[in-house]
Amino acid sequence: MAAAIEVRSVTKTYDGLTAVDRISFSLPRGSTMGLIGPNGAGKTSLLRIIATLSIADRGDVLIDGLSVRTQTRQVRRRLGFMPAEFGCPRGLTIAEYLEYFASLYDLTVDEQRQRIRDVCELTELAGREATFVSSLSTGNRQRLLLAKTLLHDPEVLILDEPASGLDPRARTELKSIIRTLAGLGKAILISSHILPDIEDVSDSIGIMEAGRLVRQGSLAELQLSAGGGQQRVRLRVGSGQAESAVAVLRGVAEVVECHLVDGELRVLVSGPDSSCVLEALLRSRIRIQLFAENTGNLEEIFMQSTAGMVT
Repeated sequence: MAAAIEVRSVTKTYDGLTAVDRISFSLPRGSTMGLIGPNGAGKTSLLRIIATLSIADRGDVLIDGLSVRTQTRQVRRRLGFMPAEFGCPRGLTIAEYLEYFASLYDLTVDEQRQRIRDVCELTELAGREATFVSSLSTGNRQRLLLAKTLLHDPEVLILDEPASGLDPRARTELKSIIRTLAGLGKAILISSHILPDIEDVSDSIGIMEAGRLVRQGSLAELQLSAGGGQQRVRLRVGSGQAESAVAVLRGVAEVVECHLVDGELRVLVSGPDSSCVLEALLRSRIRIQLFAENTGNLEEIFMQSTAGMVT
């Protein structure tokens, strides 16, 4: 698929400190990428460059093939940026807030009204248009900020900490909205510290530290990379068959190690595919009661990939 976002060796420095260091990646349409890293890793600096709010010292970003450096106006028509901070003039209702931002786009009055109806429906703000923004809960403020971001129906979404301050129910609802938007073909780049949410919604994940992209790929690819290209498997087999299973598996070419620990087999397999373990045991008529790949979750991979450095 064609890349909706293509980051090309982007570098950004502030007063001699490198906030973004030669980062490159691409994101196709209809997919979601999670960007994670410790505070000070450079995530927000990178998002601001992609969103045309900051200029890179070196490198470029293409949005649907358009340069953020030289084609800024065209890029902004295709891109929606949801910042981490929420700002709103006093005394505005939800409807007035959205009407203000809708008026900034090249839309007719009828189109503005339809877009406001559409984004309120998507973010479940419909029926609350007369509510004052100042009275909204944190969750509904985040919904409103996302609704504002979607008013011009952008093809590319940049979301900086969209779940910040949300309770579990609101986070679940936000994840559902993100999946819906990706299903509509939008490319979505999300920065967040809430790793389980990133794990749930992301097709690919980038881990940043000290301005660099230290790891990038799908969760399965990161798991394999963190394991040095090997997978660990836990097995429990039928009564009296453990010793036979060990002997069988030690004869499998892809099996690096196989040990019996507390009645379970602990197997280390080279490569991403552990199906060879199952196939060998089934051929030998060994009953399998438990088969579990110990791949590690995103938090474990994050801790292994970073050392707490900041720019």
